[in-house]
Amino acid sequence: MRKLTFAAVVLAFVLFTVAPAAADSYTFGASGLGSLMKSPVVYSGTFMFGVSGTWEFEIDDSLWPDPADSTARFDYIWSTFFADNYDNTPGAQSWFGYFNSSTLPTPPTFAFDLAPPEEGYLSGDISFVIMMRDWYSDGILDQSEKHRNNQISGTFLLSPDLGTGFFEDHCGNGSMSAGNFNFVNPPLDDSVMFMGQFSSEFCGNPVEDSSWGIIKALYK
Repeated sequence: MRKLTFAAVVLAFVLFTVAPAAADSYTFGASGLGSLMKSPVVYSGTFMFGVSGTWEFEIDDSLWPDPADSTARFDYIWSTFFADNYDNTPGAQSWFGYFNSSTLPTPPTFAFDLAPPEEGYLSGDISFVIMMRDWYSDGILDQSEKHRNNQISGTFLLSPDLGTGFFEDHCGNGSMSAGNFNFVNPPLDDSVMFMGQFSSEFCGNPVEDSSWGIIKALYK
């Protein structure tokens, strides 16, 4: 009985005492095109440095007015996401738009399709914050403020169920930011360049091949 109990303890220790996986970290620069004023809302492009491959962000616009009426579409976006989020801090007056699982029917998503040496596909949820400066500090959005370079930032979570290749069964998180986001009307696209970083680590359930051998050795 003592051997059996001891064997069970050893097995539990081997199976469940796993050293934390080392995280792989990446820093990147990217560029691409997209527009909140088109449907579907998809921003996509390529990586400029840090990693190689393509990227894509998508925002659920299923409840937004049709892009054919650009005024109605922008007015909806403005009233739904920005108008009530005004920061009147002197010298830093701004509106903030939050695009996430709390303000949209489904959370925004991201997808990175990376080329060697970081070969693999990773995807998951991303949350965006867009800041529009009130340059005239009057609480009124002007056309020049709408079309000036605004700031966009995002934080994202890697889904271990969606990764392939190197990123299969990997989880992690990351962030991105850009200072040249604009509201442009179709047929134009907004050109964006941003910096970002993410880290990933294996988060599956590895099984030690030698576990049963260790238990058998206890009975020799």
